[in-house]
Order: sequence, then C-alpha cells, then structure tokens
Amino acid sequence: MTSMVPADELPPWLDAPLRLALQAQRGHALLVHGEQGAGQWPFALALARAWLCEAAPAERPAGLACGRCGSCHLARDDQVHPDLCVLLPEALHVRMGWWQRDDERDKIESAARKPSEWIRIEQVRAAIAFAGQTRSRARQKVILIHPAERLQAIAASALLKLLEEPLGGLRLVLATADAPALLPTVRSRCHALALPA
Repeated sequence: MTSMVPADELPPWLDAPLRLALQAQRGHALLVHGEQGAGQWPFALALARAWLCEAAPAERPAGLACGRCGSCHLARDDQVHPDLCVLLPEALHVRMGWWQRDDERDKIESAARKPSEWIRIEQVRAAIAFAGQTRSRARQKVILIHPAERLQAIAASALLKLLEEPLGGLRLVLATADAPALLPTVRSRCHALALPA
C-alpha cells in the first residue's frame, strides 16, 4: 500500500504547493495526486486542518492552520474533529493508528475477517451522512479520502452525488498515487493538483 510520512511532518517540498493550494483553491473538491511517496497523506491532512482552523486570518500566514486553536488541537492530537471525516481502508487505519471514533477501532479489531485494503461502500455512506449533518464548530466540513484509488467501484459511484452536488460548506480532498485508477467521473468533478516528486 502506501508508505506514510507522519501527518504532522509535511515534507519541505510540499510547503509551497500547500500555500498555493490554500490561496488558489476555490472549488469544493480537490484531487491531490503525485508519484508514490510524494506526501499525499500529510499534504491532504494539512489542507484539511487549514480549512478547519478557527484562528483569524491575520494569525494564519498564507492560510495555514495556526496549530493552537481548539480546532487544530482536535484535528491533530485527538483525531476527533467533529467536522472532519477521514476515509481510509481498514488495514491502513490499523497500520497508522488513526481512529476517529472508538467504535471504529472496536469494530475493526473485533471483526473475524482480515481488515479490508479497500475503502468500502459503508464508509462512503457514513461520509455522505456526515456531510448532511450540521457543522459543529468550523466554518465548513471536510471529507478526506486516502488513498482514493482504493475506493471500491461501488463506493466511488456512491461518492459521485456528493461531488456533483456538495452541501453548503463541504470540502472534499481525495489523495492518490494513481489518479488514472479513479473513475473518470470522479476525476472530472475534482480540481486536480499534482504534487512534485
């Protein structure tokens, strides 16, 4: 699967693309793609955190997350920001130790089957339900999908409606090392951002 750079360690070659994305990105869906190991995960997470940051614009150079507000704390340390939904394959949840809810961990660890290497339809349905809920504290909600090429075909199809008709204040970031593996209809509904190698 993917090698992971720790989420709090944005590789230095991604600093300028992140600042540019925060300044230029106006659409609701962003497809972050690049070669394997380019840093799609930390980039997408840094982007989501910046979108959720509650600090005043003057306290956020180039729109980056301040790292000090309650929202930044929830998205970084506790991984439980109420306006952030992260879709990862179950096996990646286990390897990374990324648990947004205790019931997620319990469900995966107690399952009699091996953790899935795919992002399943149930996860996308939960994300769609999340998108329909009222925002809790941020100005917007964010759904992060990584690696997007691991979306099951039926899950990717279910995501289309959300990509076509996003609810107000919703942003999606799909991170991938294999953009051509995504459904063309998914790619066409996202603004593409290529990361440098």
